[in-house]
Amino acid sequence: MAIRKRYRFLNWTIRHDNAPDAPPTRHMFRCLGEEEDGRSCGAEGPVAADFQEAQRWPFEHLREHQDHRSFAHVAEVPWLMIPEKEPS
Repeated sequence: MAIRKRYRFLNWTIRHDNAPDAPPTRHMFRCLGEEEDGRSCGAEGPVAADFQEAQRWPFEHLREHQDHRSFAHVAEVPWLMIPEKEPS
């Protein structure tokens, strides 16, 4: 028994999901520094909804690892895909 689905080609737009019930934007920092043996550190700070709260972790990590000065900001931002017109 074959399952068949029919799809329509639609134009889509993507935008931030700012609805009151949308998931919150979340922030985290990851260390891009290297260990003495050349391995990537990869340590990650806590995930926080507040960007400034997430920014505290790189400073804490730097205190313990003076040569780890490069970090990646990882953000989880809710987005919505909106069709040009709703399929019938």
